[in-house]
Amino acid sequence: MTRPTARLTRHLRAAGLGLLLAGVAVVPAMAGVVLRAASDVGGAQVRLSDLFDGLAPDTGSLIAFPAPAPGESMTVSARQLDGMARRAEIAWQPSTGTEEVTITRRGQRIPREQIDALITDALDRAPGAGMADEYRLDYTGRAPEITVAEGLEVMPRLADFVYDPRSERFSARIEVDQGEGLAPLVVVAAGRATAVVSVPVLRERLARGAIIGAGDIDLIEVERRRLTNQQVTDPNQLIGQALRRPGYPGRPLMARDVGTPQLIRKGEMVTMIFRRGGLVLTAQGQALDDGGEGETVRVLNPRSRNTVYGRVAPDGTLEVGDAGPSLARN
Repeated sequence: MTRPTARLTRHLRAAGLGLLLAGVAVVPAMAGVVLRAASDVGGAQVRLSDLFDGLAPDTGSLIAFPAPAPGESMTVSARQLDGMARRAEIAWQPSTGTEEVTITRRGQRIPREQIDALITDALDRAPGAGMADEYRLDYTGRAPEITVAEGLEVMPRLADFVYDPRSERFSARIEVDQGEGLAPLVVVAAGRATAVVSVPVLRERLARGAIIGAGDIDLIEVERRRLTNQQVTDPNQLIGQALRRPGYPGRPLMARDVGTPQLIRKGEMVTMIFRRGGLVLTAQGQALDDGGEGETVRVLNPRSRNTVYGRVAPDGTLEVGDAGPSLARN
C-alpha cells in the first residue's frame, strides 16, 4: 500500500468510510452517476461531487474525507469508492474492481529562490560568517520544498538558525503559516554554505606591458577561503593598469602582476626638466629604471656620468629637483 493510499484509508476509517457529517441526512442520488477518473480540489475537504458526476446537489456537497496536503495527491480505490457509494445510497458500483479516482490538492509552492534568500540573509548576520558577495548553498539531500494552500499570503520565516563558520555547515528551521486554523508548517533544511567572492580575470591572453581595459575583464566566483591578501578583487584596481608579466584568461591576478603603465623604459634616452621660478633647464639622460606616471626613477647624465632622480610626468619626461645645478653645468 502506498503512503497516500494508507493515509487515505486512515482518513476513511476515522470518518466511518467517508460518511459525512454526523446528523446530516443522506439524500438518494439520481441515476446515471459516473465515476470521475481524477479531480483537483482547492480546499481541505474532498466532497462526493469530487468523486462522482451526476449527483444531486445536496448529495454532491457532502464531505467524503480530508483532502491531501497542498501539492500532494492520493488515490481512492474501487473498494473504498464502493463503500462510500453504498453509505450515501449512490447508484454506482464498481464493475471491474480496478476503478480508482486520483485526488490532487492544488497549492502554491514557495520559490526556491525565496528560501535561499531567507538562509543567505541569516548567514550575513551569523557570527563569524565574514564578508561574501553571496553564498553557494548545497543542501543535504533534497533542497527544501514548501507548498501551502492556494490563496494564502505566504511569508516564510526562520524559527531557528545555526551556522558553524569552520565547517561552513548550517541548519535552519523554517515555518510557514498554513491558515485554516492549522499549526504552522515546519520544514528543516541543512547543508553547507560556501562563501564566494566575485573576482576579476582576463577574458583572453594579454602580453606583458599591455594596458588592461574594462572590456578585457570578466568576473568569476571564487571561494572566499581560497583567496589570498594579494589577489585583486576589485575590477577598478585593474582598469588602466599595465601587466608586469603575461596575463592568462580565467586566472585571478595578484597585485604584483600589474602596475602603473610604463612611460619610461630602462636604457631609453629621456628628457630631464628642472623648473625653479621662471627658470627651466632641460637635458637628455639615460633611464636606469622602468617608470610609470608619478614614479621616481634613476637617470644617468651621459656627459657628467652623474646619476639623478626624477619623477615621471604624464608626457614621459622627468621632473628633477635638486639636480638642477648639475644640469646647468652640463
